[in-house]
Amino acid sequence: MRTESTMNCGNDLLVDFPTSRRQGQIFTVESTPSTSTSKEQSTPPFPSFKKVRFSEVADMTHVDFPSSSELRQRWYTADDKTRFKRILARDVRRMISIVSSTPGECLSTEVLEACVGIEIFLSRDLAQRTREKRARHMIGVLNESGRQGRSERIDDERLSRVSEKTSRWARDRAFELAVGYWELFQEMKE
Repeated sequence: MRTESTMNCGNDLLVDFPTSRRQGQIFTVESTPSTSTSKEQSTPPFPSFKKVRFSEVADMTHVDFPSSSELRQRWYTADDKTRFKRILARDVRRMISIVSSTPGECLSTEVLEACVGIEIFLSRDLAQRTREKRARHMIGVLNESGRQGRSERIDDERLSRVSEKTSRWARDRAFELAVGYWELFQEMKE
């Protein structure tokens, strides 16, 4: 059971986020209509990484396994999942139709916002490449995990580096998408 000392924001926290921030170089992208350049910025436009500290003691609460009826109420059913897939397919078809029939400068903010998160589905080729990259990432991490298990020498740092290396494409793509959307929204404001 939780005590008052674990509920306050003192030193007994499982995770402690110090108020001091690591200062580093932050790069932003400035663009003109014809080129994009990187420019060093001295103050971060967003919070930087925070240090995490774990407590040696944790309170645990026993929870009984839910009944079958409770599980059915809490989780998506097969019909729910099928409905979600149909809605996604409908949204993708609608966005493909709108984006392909509308000049870029005429796309509204609402249309662009509706594309966020479904970009990979707007092109079959891009969707296929993304599936292949995700599969390679998963295989890379599982292979390294298996190698460590067979050698009986667990190296979390190495596994983390393998995961970081094999998922670099996703971080790069997310950054490029964010910059692209930001530039489009800035142009729309003008």
